[in-house]
Amino acid sequence: MYPLPAVLVNFSESNGESIRSAMIENAVSIVKEFPTIEALLDHWSSPPDTTRRMLVVKLRSLEDVQQMGRLDTCFPGWPLLALVEGDYDAAGLLQVSRAGAAQILPTPFKKDDLGAALDRLLLQFGLRETPCRVIAMSGVVEGCGATSVAVSLAAELAAIGRVPCVLTEMSFGIGRLAVHLNLAPMVTTRELLAAPTELNLGTVKAALVQAGNHLSVLAGQSRTLEPFSVAPGRLARLFRMLRQMSSFVIVDMPYTFDPHYFEALAAADRVLLVARQDVPAIQAAKLLKHTLVERGIAAPGLVLNHYESKRSAFSCEAISKLLQIEQVFPIATDASGHQAAVNAGRPLREVVPNSAAVADVRALATSILEAAGIRPHLPPVRFRDRLRTLLTRIQT
Repeated sequence: MYPLPAVLVNFSESNGESIRSAMIENAVSIVKEFPTIEALLDHWSSPPDTTRRMLVVKLRSLEDVQQMGRLDTCFPGWPLLALVEGDYDAAGLLQVSRAGAAQILPTPFKKDDLGAALDRLLLQFGLRETPCRVIAMSGVVEGCGATSVAVSLAAELAAIGRVPCVLTEMSFGIGRLAVHLNLAPMVTTRELLAAPTELNLGTVKAALVQAGNHLSVLAGQSRTLEPFSVAPGRLARLFRMLRQMSSFVIVDMPYTFDPHYFEALAAADRVLLVARQDVPAIQAAKLLKHTLVERGIAAPGLVLNHYESKRSAFSCEAISKLLQIEQVFPIATDASGHQAAVNAGRPLREVVPNSAAVADVRALATSILEAAGIRPHLPPVRFRDRLRTLLTRIQT
């Protein structure tokens, strides 16, 4: 449930239906409705109790804007969402903002725009301690192990971050997460993305499968290979829904490089490319990095999976300079450990907790948590781990 109950102001029975249904889709409870701003002020001249509410006000004229300024004065700390009707120039929108509107939407509004405004209000008014980070992980060529890294990273973030984390995949072919974690989801990304009805929080939340403490999974299709189409903007809307129920969303991306692929990466906060220590993978990573930048997507980080420190020509430092990627993270080779984890249907950290790959994933997760302002709850560092870190630094 959205943490701010809504009070609708200046909506009639007929023209308020769209906002009412949109609020329900976003799990916002409507606690009061007033036909005019004056009616609200006659009923409440100040906050009636300590519960903070969100005022959703429809503005039809500049007179309504002036009246809305009274609401901002009478109800300090109550977020004000203004829906403006008609044409407003820059000066008019500035006046709406100065009257106290924290977010402004034109009418008729787009559902995605409303959802984004609701999500932003939580951040503006401190109702979400940390904003959710959507991290898209993509292998650059086949065999880089991006799915294994995504599973390990999600499990590690949930474990040492102790915050809600969602692991999902954007595959339009057969999904892999259900097999990797021995899950039998009733609803997959196929049902959510191809559904004829609009996505809502309740539907997305019901599709999540618990896979451990703080870790939930939204798996790709695993029962059919029939193709399905996805409407433009649907992926971004799904990401926005997942943002409202977690602190991190880890997205395992197939290397399809089609419009859906780039739409998903554009909707993410951070992209991590997963590569091997060989020439074809590094060349693919270079091409993909330039393509992302050209499309206005933030420069990605790089994960070198199956990392061997003795291969100095492909060290983290060498690849960082070659590709001009600031953040390069190594993940040590552990083929037998990953195979054992897949066979057990559990994350690597639960099957082979002393794996060098687990230690490297933990270092990556720690970096992500600290960047988000979340203190990681790290296990005690043993002597063998300190020695391994020292040897790695010497060799690289």
